[in-house]
Amino acid sequence: MQRRKLLQISFFVIRKSHFSSSSINSLTNLDFPSSTTGEDDDPLYADVPKPRKDKSERKPYPTPMKELIRRAKEEKQLRKSQPCRVLEDPPDNGLLVPELVHVAHRVHRCRASLLSGLSKIIHHIPVHRCRFCSEVHIGKEGHEIRTCTGPGSGSRSANHVWKRGRASDVVLIPKCYHLYDRAVKPRVIHDERFTVPKISAVLELCIQAGVDLEKFPSKRRSKPVYSIEGRIVDFEEVNDGTSETALTTTTITKVLQDDRCDAEKKSLKEVSVETIESWFEMVSGVRKLMERYKVWTCGYCPEIQVGPKGHKVRMCKATKHQMRDGMHAWQEATIDDVVGPNYVWHVRDPGGSVLDNSLQRFYGKAPAVVELCVQGGAPVPDQYMSMMRLDVVYPQRDEVDLVA
Repeated sequence: MQRRKLLQISFFVIRKSHFSSSSINSLTNLDFPSSTTGEDDDPLYADVPKPRKDKSERKPYPTPMKELIRRAKEEKQLRKSQPCRVLEDPPDNGLLVPELVHVAHRVHRCRASLLSGLSKIIHHIPVHRCRFCSEVHIGKEGHEIRTCTGPGSGSRSANHVWKRGRASDVVLIPKCYHLYDRAVKPRVIHDERFTVPKISAVLELCIQAGVDLEKFPSKRRSKPVYSIEGRIVDFEEVNDGTSETALTTTTITKVLQDDRCDAEKKSLKEVSVETIESWFEMVSGVRKLMERYKVWTCGYCPEIQVGPKGHKVRMCKATKHQMRDGMHAWQEATIDDVVGPNYVWHVRDPGGSVLDNSLQRFYGKAPAVVELCVQGGAPVPDQYMSMMRLDVVYPQRDEVDLVA
């Protein structure tokens, strides 16, 4: 009763006041400035990435679980309605995707150009890596930021112990098992873990998309395969494609040799610009290939596999591996799983003092390839300007307590 009387009194006061109904509506529909406007609306804004809080948790699914369940139900219904059918969509039917063959060759060339450029730049710009963890720093001296999580980090106050790094520390491209026939034999069993070679995931993705290499042959088909009650069957006769493979490999090798000869005559700045362009072109090409060619990653460890299914090698040592008998918990991979950005601290003045731990919140980050090329003379990419915090003024060490 008291609540009803209060409501009646409030309505009576509003009715007797000088405000009209339109003015009241305008007051209730005021557009207050939101705190999310500004930086979040900018498509080029990207903050410093933060690592996962709990590495024992599973990686997030790129595709929602409801969508995965819906796809599985549709596939099950299709198997019941058509037990024997010809697979029509490449690359599931064993054929190549025609519009992605040139993309695979371009990614293969960019990968070789990237590795060649990195091997030349690290002779002029030193790369450091921690002896006990995966931290990488680019500069004359290692930083003093205490973020080490390796063995014995507590006794060192989380300080890093630096050693000289290599080109493989700058760009993180995991390895996976090579599949000769991705359609008929898409999985590697546990007993084949030492006989099947492991190559770079980007290289394996290019091979399955149409790049032919003599060292890592792959079966090419001219007719699609059949699906009989969920099993893939191939009725095509075996065709030998050795001559075509040798021709393609020789052509690519000649192009790479010409690029290396030209790179020896270029300056450090020109090599840095070409290297960062190869990086962006390779990442965009890999993203296009992953739209059609499936790539899997373990939900708990960095293991990756390119192909229709994940392998059956029992080598997972991450969380809950005892419950899975060492099997990997396969899920859909993202671009960061295939080509790891490997974020490092940005050094604004390579000739200045080392990065201080007390000024950690003022420093920015960038992928190691971008940081290395920027220090080599390449312009800063627009998408990483905010992440590198170029507009932040560093305070002095005695001014840290005065900064809000």
